[in-house]
This record gives sequence, C-alpha cells and structure tokens, in this order.
Amino acid sequence: MMKLINAIEVSPLKYSKEEYELPEPSDYPDHNEWYRKWEETVSKLDLGFHTIQKDSYLVDIETIDDENLQMILETNLQEIDLEEFEDQIIAFDGGIVLKDNDQVLITPTCCGDIRNIKEWKKIFDNKTSDWSEIWIGHPWIFYKKENGKIQFSDYSELNIKDTIDIQPIFEVKESELKIEFEKVMQHQIKFKNKITEILKKMNIENAGKISELMTGM
Repeated sequence: MMKLINAIEVSPLKYSKEEYELPEPSDYPDHNEWYRKWEETVSKLDLGFHTIQKDSYLVDIETIDDENLQMILETNLQEIDLEEFEDQIIAFDGGIVLKDNDQVLITPTCCGDIRNIKEWKKIFDNKTSDWSEIWIGHPWIFYKKENGKIQFSDYSELNIKDTIDIQPIFEVKESELKIEFEKVMQHQIKFKNKITEILKKMNIENAGKISELMTGM
C-alpha cells in the first residue's frame, strides 16, 4: 500500500541535554553493526520517537508529542532574536516521504524542507504528459503523468534540461497519490496549529506567524 509521510529532520544530539557522540559509519564497515551502535546511542537520549528508516533523522510529524515538540521548539528558538524573527526563522528541514509496501522510495534530500509540500501539489495541477521536475532538495527527481498513473525517476544530480533518456523506476496511481497528499496537507496544518498552541504556552509573542514560518503554511 502506498503512503505519504510528512517528516521533519530531527538530529538526536541537537536536542540532548547530555554530551553524546554518534558512531561514525567509517568506523563500522558493516552497515548493520554501525546502525546497531547508532540506535544504542540514540536510545539513551530517550526522545520518545523513531526515525522512518535506518540512516535517517527524518521523523513523522504525526508521531511527535507535545512534550518533544516543545523541546524541539525551545532548542530551535535559542539563538533567535524574537524581535526580528521574520528574518531568522526558517522552515523545518524535511519534506514528503513516499513509501510503498513499507519500502521507502522517495525521501527529501539536501536543502529540502517542509515547505516543499507545495511542489507535490504541482503534480496534480500539471496538465502535461512530459517529464517534469519536483524539488525535494538536491538531488531531485522527475515525474511523468501517464494513463492515470504517476511515474517517478531515480534521483538526479542533473536538472531536467541536461538529462537524457529519463527512465521511470516506479509508478503509483494518481488518484491514490492525491488522497495521500490531502492527508499530509492536513497533517501539516495540524502541525502548524500545534506549534502555535505550544508557543503560546511558552509565552512567545507572534506565535501564529512563527508557526507559519516554521511549517511553510
């Protein structure tokens, strides 16, 4: 079953109140051994949520409770001058994750953030059947609409103008993707509202505007 997940990037060490050092992949040639060590270290942080897959800091926003979200917000606002917040607050790193039959097929990449949900909306607005770019960070991917389905390419370091012979690596039904998209859109609105309420409890002025900037909503 295909599923979209709205995720933000949460680095455990950033929010830890103690000093920890995550194991470096280069120290463990065996990937599974490295991940076991990584999980062992992260579990000591007791953050109360789990990443979507191995090798990832991406966390489903639906799984972050109020206590952990407040911890994340407090940390992110530490170095912000709240009198000039509009020039300093940026959206959470992350974006949309696409899974099919529990296999992660698309994750946001470098420089992607949760504002990129708007890029996914463009898929449904697009009337052409040509390959088109979808910005999820870099590298990005391409998609193509054909016979009620959306085909997706592999990740690409080149933009679409410089790419020759794009090949689809998987496809999903457009109708199913749209249903999932509407779900994650509501999740992001809910996330924005939750941030607003927590910021108000923290006595932060301009809570609504700050939550809009953080979520791109």
